[in-house]
Amino acid sequence: MEPASTASAWAKIAETVKDWPLWLLVGAALSLSVFLAVPDFRGLVSPSVSTAVLFATIVAWILAATRSVTPAVRAWRERRAALEARIKFIVTPVEHQCVWGVSKQADGSYVTQVSGHFMVKNRTDSPLHLMTARLVAPRIKGEILPGLLMMRAANGGMHGTAYVSGSFTPPRNTLPVSATILIRGIPKQRAGAMAATIEVTDADADKERVKLQLNCINVPVPA
Repeated sequence: MEPASTASAWAKIAETVKDWPLWLLVGAALSLSVFLAVPDFRGLVSPSVSTAVLFATIVAWILAATRSVTPAVRAWRERRAALEARIKFIVTPVEHQCVWGVSKQADGSYVTQVSGHFMVKNRTDSPLHLMTARLVAPRIKGEILPGLLMMRAANGGMHGTAYVSGSFTPPRNTLPVSATILIRGIPKQRAGAMAATIEVTDADADKERVKLQLNCINVPVPA
């Protein structure tokens, strides 16, 4: 047989085999393995053919192993796509504008304030109305006081809340957001930059968390 014809024949065989289902590939690999592993069957093939059978067996097992990985890869990609689709918005902190501090009140109590500026990307095809922000970490024991979450209007420089001003982030858009969280209590940390986690919730109860560093502005030590 001419070299070109041999190459063409192998190409046709490869084109056919690559579309075989996994069960057929495994069956072919097992059948070929019998000729190598069982003496009675091995004696049915000549030494010259035995080399070809060995080669075909190795190729069959390689194809079977490769095909068996395909469903796992496909499932991983589908799971990753599903997880990506669940992320409705992304919160990115402007860390040099994220601070924390403690102030003493007229009644003698202490209130911790956490303030931050963020860029929020709306990944959906619907308007994004952000409602609340809360401090997840570090935990501060005490009463949660009314806070504030404001978004910049899409058509100007005005900032407002979703529930009063109707502010929102348009579909597939990114806009600045500011949040203030107030807690009547004092964190264990008394000074310095604080590692924190803040959770932001929208009007559909979708939540996203962001980790950031809060710069300390003021912490009076209680008497």
